[in-house]
Amino acid sequence: MISAVSGKVEEYARKLEEYEQKKAEKAAKLDVKALVQSSREIRRVEVEGLGVVEYGVLTLADSLELAKCKTPEERGVMTLWLMLQKANKDLTLDEVKALPLDVAAKLMTALTKDMGFLAGKPLTIGSEPTRTPST
Repeated sequence: MISAVSGKVEEYARKLEEYEQKKAEKAAKLDVKALVQSSREIRRVEVEGLGVVEYGVLTLADSLELAKCKTPEERGVMTLWLMLQKANKDLTLDEVKALPLDVAAKLMTALTKDMGFLAGKPLTIGSEPTRTPST
């Protein structure tokens, strides 16, 4: 009976090793073309009070455009436009600039929440809050 149990343990150990090897091989292969293709897909997110918004993710090429922005406010507006125009080809930068500030803030929050490089760094749209003078 012990040899039967020992045989099962060896069999399961071999199967586990094969599984882990296949898993490691699969994980080690990065398919860059698939990543590029997925970056072109239109995504959708429901924004409370606005409905479903279609957008595209930012790419390295987009980051080059964002780097040209001189202020955080410009970068915020440009980020929003770059993401929205991927799903709305005829959307202009001026149209995004004309959005009500509360709508732009909701959109920016919803569209950039999963962007790791922006974590903890809120994008600014609009001006800095006015400080109350101390007395």
